[in-house]
Amino acid sequence: MAKCPHCGEVVASGQETCFACGQKVRARVRRHDRPHNAGVFVIAGVLVIVALVGIILMVSSRSKQTGSEARRQEQARIKDSIRNAAQVKRDSARAAARSDVAAMLADEVDKLEQRFEIVRSEVVKDQPSPAQAKLISQIRTEVTRLRQLAVTIAERPRPAGDSLRTQLRDGERAVRTLISDLSRAPKK
Repeated sequence: MAKCPHCGEVVASGQETCFACGQKVRARVRRHDRPHNAGVFVIAGVLVIVALVGIILMVSSRSKQTGSEARRQEQARIKDSIRNAAQVKRDSARAAARSDVAAMLADEVDKLEQRFEIVRSEVVKDQPSPAQAKLISQIRTEVTRLRQLAVTIAERPRPAGDSLRTQLRDGERAVRTLISDLSRAPKK
């Protein structure tokens, strides 16, 4: 037996009005009483699964693309860092070579200056003669120029510094000649 949906009173089947509340009573068929169509649920489930698989495939392909792009970028960064490290190594080797060259050239000028000081101390005692004073001034000027030239040579690359090296050798010969002239210059 059915019940009135408004007051809950028992009503007979086929009765159109409830005798207790006076409301119209219609026989309602409940949804859960109807049989469900399983095909609709199967199709809906398949569509949901296909959509999920499609979304997963799209996300994974994007992540693969971004992953491969990230790997390419990382490999490019590694190549750049290797290239930069090699350049730094070459630059430091050049700087070390320049430093060695500068030290060698400065050592040559120092030896020349020491020779000058020995000759000056032995030949010129207290007061140099005018000829000796002129030669001493020329030698000091030339030694200073040679020091500056040695620094310039050390800072320049090898081919550009070759002409300066020739100038340095010529300057060293000139200083040796001036030192010889100082040893033979007339004394007071």
